[in-house]
Amino acid sequence: MHYETLGVWQVWLPWILLALINPWIEEFYWRGLLLEYTKNWSNWKAIIFTSLVFAFSHAVFGVNSELNSGLTVIISTFIMGVIWGLVFKKTNSLRWIILAHFLVDFFNLSAASFLDLYGKGNW
Repeated sequence: MHYETLGVWQVWLPWILLALINPWIEEFYWRGLLLEYTKNWSNWKAIIFTSLVFAFSHAVFGVNSELNSGLTVIISTFIMGVIWGLVFKKTNSLRWIILAHFLVDFFNLSAASFLDLYGKGNW
């Protein structure tokens, strides 16, 4: 609908960089470090706990834009956290989780969200 904005490097460069870098950092922390730290807990308790913290951290400290705010972000990131936690527990690998996180960041136009281009008639 607003494909012309992709011609602006200040939009597509942060979008691509964020999609390439962010999944590695977040998944090493949320699934790698935190799920490993809770490995003595039951799987479900560890997954629910880390998914809740993941969801609330995105709502409080994450993207502060009109698009990414409120209950929708909490629910969607919680669901992603549960699914990615299950995948990590099953595979003991971050490979597929990082790929999935990359796809989420890439296809939801994260940079446009960070730049708040969706709100207030900017697009």
